[in-house]
Amino acid sequence: MDKEQARFILHSCRPDGSDGADPQFAAALQLARADVELGQWLANERSFDAAFAAALAAVQLPVNLRQDILTGLAIGRGDIPQASDAMDVAMVGALASIEPPAALRCELLAGMNGSARASRQRSWLWRRGTISLAAAAGVALAFVVTRGEAPSPLAQVVPLPLEVVETGFIRTFESPLFSLDAEHGDRRVLVAHLQERKLPCPCCLPQGLADVQGIGCRELVINGKTGSLISYDDPHNGVVHLVIFHRQDVCGELPQREAPGISQHGVWTVASWAHDEKVFMLLGSGTSVAKLAALF
Repeated sequence: MDKEQARFILHSCRPDGSDGADPQFAAALQLARADVELGQWLANERSFDAAFAAALAAVQLPVNLRQDILTGLAIGRGDIPQASDAMDVAMVGALASIEPPAALRCELLAGMNGSARASRQRSWLWRRGTISLAAAAGVALAFVVTRGEAPSPLAQVVPLPLEVVETGFIRTFESPLFSLDAEHGDRRVLVAHLQERKLPCPCCLPQGLADVQGIGCRELVINGKTGSLISYDDPHNGVVHLVIFHRQDVCGELPQREAPGISQHGVWTVASWAHDEKVFMLLGSGTSVAKLAALF
């Protein structure tokens, strides 16, 4: 074996020593110990590989990367459900808006660590309970979509964290079944449409939206709370969406309109504030923080 053959083999040698028992790797490593030039080359290679691995490990992956990839694959395969009537639209949209419990993954893993018999029992009970809860939530939310009623007395009492409102809008908007209840360029027509349905309306828009043309509006139901959505065609930021809920339906401290809280949620930039007993959220996909802040 010459040095070029050794380099070729050592290119794929794992640094943890697990390849040492392989005769080819053993011979190449022995030659690297005996040859100074080859040994220095191998040391440099491993140093580079270690630095490259550390750099990859430091990369922060987007929270929604896995779901975005799976959604893209599903769209490519045609797996996205197609609604054939209004009931299908309501049911699919309602089920898609269900928020899984935050500790669901940990509870599933904990259940898997028990005995085989106990795991089977828990799995059966969990599936039975989950299916019943999902069906009940789906039917209840379907009535919310079609009739504007809260799914349960508890949902009427417990206010939503701001993060749930934010996530609920994004999931609703990114659903293949998303649509607007009314479409019109005149914002006054959109506000009148919301007023007729006794939905929250904007009392005072940010200065940057004062002359922006409207696109459409709709009712927005998130975890049993009813709010409004108005979409605008901003010439500087593209399409932006204004979400409005009653203050009593959203918990937590919120800044005022003059200095809104601005954050990032994946590709979305989000500005949140409270004013006149209402909570507002302005969202733009692909919009920079600076551009969205300039609207205020």
